[in-house]
Amino acid sequence: MAQYEVIAADILKNIGGKENVTNINHCATRLRLQVADDNKINDEAISKLSGVAGTVMHGNQYQIVIGTDVANVYNEFIKLSGDVQTDSTATTHKKDVSLKSVGQTIVDFISGTFVPILGVLVAAGLVSAVLNIGVSFFGLSTKSGTYTVLYAIYQAEYYFLPVYLGYSAAKKLNVSAMMGAFLGATLLYKTIDSAKGLDFLGLMIPQIQYNTSVIPILLGVLFMKLIDTGLDRVTPKSIKFFTKPLLTMIIVVPVTLLWLGPLGYEIGTVIATGLNFVNLKLGWLSVGLIGALTPLLVMTGTNQALFPLCIAAIASVGYDAFILPGMLAANIAVGAATLAVAFYTKNEHEKQVALSAGITGVMGITEPSIFGVLIKNRIALLSTMFAAGISGALAGLVSLKQYAIVSPGIAALPTFVHSSGAGLDNNFYWSLVVVILSAGLSFGLTYVFGRKAQLQKKDELATDDMHVYQPVSGQVIPLQEVNDDVFSKGLLGDGFAVKPDNRGVYSPVTGTVTMVAETKHAIGFLSDSGIEVLIHLGIDTVELNGLPFDIKIKNGNHVVKGQLIGEMNLDMIRKEQKDTTVIVALTQPNKQLEDKRYTDTQIGDVIGNVSVVQ
Repeated sequence: MAQYEVIAADILKNIGGKENVTNINHCATRLRLQVADDNKINDEAISKLSGVAGTVMHGNQYQIVIGTDVANVYNEFIKLSGDVQTDSTATTHKKDVSLKSVGQTIVDFISGTFVPILGVLVAAGLVSAVLNIGVSFFGLSTKSGTYTVLYAIYQAEYYFLPVYLGYSAAKKLNVSAMMGAFLGATLLYKTIDSAKGLDFLGLMIPQIQYNTSVIPILLGVLFMKLIDTGLDRVTPKSIKFFTKPLLTMIIVVPVTLLWLGPLGYEIGTVIATGLNFVNLKLGWLSVGLIGALTPLLVMTGTNQALFPLCIAAIASVGYDAFILPGMLAANIAVGAATLAVAFYTKNEHEKQVALSAGITGVMGITEPSIFGVLIKNRIALLSTMFAAGISGALAGLVSLKQYAIVSPGIAALPTFVHSSGAGLDNNFYWSLVVVILSAGLSFGLTYVFGRKAQLQKKDELATDDMHVYQPVSGQVIPLQEVNDDVFSKGLLGDGFAVKPDNRGVYSPVTGTVTMVAETKHAIGFLSDSGIEVLIHLGIDTVELNGLPFDIKIKNGNHVVKGQLIGEMNLDMIRKEQKDTTVIVALTQPNKQLEDKRYTDTQIGDVIGNVSVVQ
């Protein structure tokens, strides 16, 4: 996302800063900004930015043409601009309260809390690995000052975990992050943590060990959010600065100690008992199950919800022999499968993405591989899950242990060395066997079956079809006649337009649907011959929030030329005083449309032949 952050930062700088932005939204290809003073816009500088195809001033709205990556730039722009009014082009719906939505909310909260502190977990885990190596191979004494300092770094992560979690959870809930940390620190204070015979106003406080705990502080911060919201409504502004934090802590701390902390402890115990039950009943197969399911967990973001379990295991017995070994098998399999795709694919862009993502994958960071390659490649994903399941089962069979919380991968192999000072033991050697088995299986299966499928698809598909076909009934006109500078000036690429006389919209190519705008007014395609095509239904119809459109396909569908993909209500569009013209644009700068036909055409006819610009 760094490239999008750079583009967003440069735009914000040259738009006059966030103080000059009054409204932000986007459509399928354009970042749309309303500004307080358009004289502050450095249009020349913005037009020359890498990633910006052009700019248009449309009424009081400044439009920056990004292309189909506009959503990524929009998200980074929102982060940088802060509390600026946003006007999403999608119709907002009231969220349904369901078991699924509640589950997603819980996972989002846990993930949003743990992701910011992963750096702390990784640093402590790697310091632990350094200690293990130092003691085992370099004669580092456990009584030396060097060992003491490094061990303190390692232990500080676990002992003060409630402080980090309190800060992160409060920030996630839009409560004062320092108040969350304050609550965590209170739970760890020497007269509170593990205290016996403690009471508050005559009520006995259960004895709970809060250092290294997870759920009690999360419940405490959730309750803090509730109290903070209530106090914010009833506390006079003139005394809010000192009364709100005072009342918050006086209410939240006792409630946490009396009820929420013990409840969190019991929840943690139940979860641990349940996992132990699964681990005992399925035995070594349970680790294989974790390995096979990890890619799917990463896709849904629920993998982050497993970190509390790993923390609890390491805090209790000093290692994790369930979740992390399974993830080692999975992460290696993900990276290896992605590298296999890089080896057999003929698509240069896909090859570059797969190569870089595959390397980071085997190192333990799998999101680029999963979202950039595997999610679109069923063979690679299934090969990954199979290899991870088999190698994960082996890890379970030999009771493989990871002694620190680091995203498992080649870079984390030192964390499979025990800190006893005995050197490399069987646990470490088995971790190497798991890595080799997972990588070999995943790479081999993906390469063999993926390459076979690619060759078969090449034979089946008409990959030499370089034509673009008429998508709607009506009069075909040159792109230059479109009443929108973005298209008429060719800022999005070469193409043509049609003044429709019927509601049916048909695919202009045979290929895959790559994008359907939330407002349904724009659809992107990648033809089987490698042509990127964008259909834009009407001009400025993004403002109609999808009401005139009935789109019958979705992202990822494969369509054939002339297939009905949607309908547009021309009367509704005209009633809203919008232009109904349908634009077809080639969004690749190195493609152009030759031999265009503008007369005697109908739906499904060839309008032009795509050629590559040298």
